[in-house]
Amino acid sequence: MNISVFRLKIVAVLYIISSVALTGCKKELKHDGYTINGNVKGLDNGWVKLVETQGTRTSPKTLDSTEIVNGHFAFKGKVEVSDMVNLQINKKSTRFMLENSNITIEIDWSTVKPNDWEFTPEISGSKTHDEYSKMQEKAQTVLNDPKYTKLESLRDAYAKAKKSNDSKLLEEAMSLQKELAPLFEERNAKYVKVKHDYAISNPNSPVAVHVLGYQYTEGRMSKDELKTFYNLFSGDAKETAFYKGHMTKVYKDIFENLGVGNKAPDFTLNTIDGKPLALADVKAKYRLIDFWASWCVPCRKSFPHLKELRKKYGADNFEIVGVGTADIEDKWKKAIEEDKIPWIKLFDASPSKKGRAHYGPVAKNYGVPFLPTTFLVDENQTILLRNPTKEELDAKLVELLVK
Repeated sequence: MNISVFRLKIVAVLYIISSVALTGCKKELKHDGYTINGNVKGLDNGWVKLVETQGTRTSPKTLDSTEIVNGHFAFKGKVEVSDMVNLQINKKSTRFMLENSNITIEIDWSTVKPNDWEFTPEISGSKTHDEYSKMQEKAQTVLNDPKYTKLESLRDAYAKAKKSNDSKLLEEAMSLQKELAPLFEERNAKYVKVKHDYAISNPNSPVAVHVLGYQYTEGRMSKDELKTFYNLFSGDAKETAFYKGHMTKVYKDIFENLGVGNKAPDFTLNTIDGKPLALADVKAKYRLIDFWASWCVPCRKSFPHLKELRKKYGADNFEIVGVGTADIEDKWKKAIEEDKIPWIKLFDASPSKKGRAHYGPVAKNYGVPFLPTTFLVDENQTILLRNPTKEELDAKLVELLVK
């Protein structure tokens, strides 16, 4: 064998060895996280964000961002557990379950209207998102049952009464509401059961946390249910941002931070006259902190009875601290004038955009779940009642003030 042929064989062997080594390296470097490939028909450029969905009113955490180039965008990363994220494009958003897989998102931007705040894409490649979608469709089937079509007439009746500002039409709508109440309650019970059953059957699933979603709130669950579902979840379910953020905050607010026996946080807000007033400076044996808004019908319906209680016991014994929140200041002031509110009136200001109002810092600090939200506190600001019914408040005041 001549030397040239021998050298060629050595080079060939080295090339084969190098190729095998490189192939092995490629296998070791295989991405074990997620890849997202998105196509946006009708939008050539813009910015896309992946934002954490935690359900609190604090600023959401941006996980990643990228640019749309010629109608295409891509993300690459890794998550510890599958979780719901917001996909935001030009201040409009959608939600999907992000997992470590190859995910494709197809969006037709031509169907998105200027005033829309969300859009509906086609998502494939995420098994957890498929499971979530299946459960949402199952729950929606309950709402779409022809048996409950009558309930649409109630919405139309209230819309007509509001548009015409006709008291007679409003009375008719309220009468219809009373008539349809059993049907509404039946539909709601079936809808809720779908979500509860799934969570109970899948306690360690991140999907179950999001299927339950905002059913986990004080207004939609009893205190026993809130305890049960919070302690039900385990494993990956407890690692989701929604469990750590929304569910944990609701639980701790009610049972640890702002429940009966806890001390209500002090705060200072401006009165309707623009003068600062602290809760601690309100001199009364017992104070009802009442978070409300001008647009909240139940809030304003409660006022006549609160006036009676304040008159009965006297402001030195029982004072009401009305905190207007999630409202436009001019509308708040107009409601005060219309309802002739005699007690302390504070405004929990929050920046409003395009006529939308949000909870102010005090409402956020108090974890206000809905309006009205009320707290009965004593002189030391110890919480005696949290969101009491009319009957519970009456009974407590008799216990405290009638000798």
